[in-house]
Formats: sequence, C-alpha cells, structure tokens
Amino acid sequence: MNKQKFSLVLKILLLIIALGLLIFSLMSGFENSGGFKNLPNGLPWLVMLIIVLVAFRWEIIGAILLILFGIFTALFFSFGIVFFIITLPILALGTILLFMSLLF
Repeated sequence: MNKQKFSLVLKILLLIIALGLLIFSLMSGFENSGGFKNLPNGLPWLVMLIIVLVAFRWEIIGAILLILFGIFTALFFSFGIVFFIITLPILALGTILLFMSLLF
C-alpha cells in the first residue's frame, strides 16, 4: 500500500471517529434535556472534526493539531478507561499520520 492510500485510510478512519464522537455527544442527553441544552458537549468533538478536515488539506499541520488535541483529551479525561477508548486512538492515528507525512 503506497503512502497516499495509507494516508487516505488514516484520514477516513479519523473522520469516522470524529463524526461518531460528535453524534454521540450530541445525542447522549437529547431525550432528557429537551434537545439543544446538550450542544456544549459536542463542541470539543466539533473541534476535532475541524482538525480532521484540516488534515485532509494540510496533512502535517492537521497531524500536529491531532496530537495536541489528543494530549488535551488525555489531560481532560485523566488516564482512566476513557484514555484507551478515546485518547489513545486519536494520539496513535495522529502520530502515524505525522510520521507518514514526514518520512515518506
């Protein structure tokens, strides 16, 4: 698999993760709060979606922003089980994308 295909697969996987987290955060309290009171929970994941879209255009900048976002989520969620579910995939995929951009 060449660099362009592998990079595209990584970015699509990041896009799926970002959209999934955004949709989950918006819908998680929707039935109890009457709808739009839960919108602030989706803002961090909207930022992640924007970072992923930046990575589609500018790969190195997007990868660095993803790594920084992953560090932020690690500090925000601390290092519990959420670290392995949310933060670790973001950090791993951002790091792989950065190394793919710089080395190949």
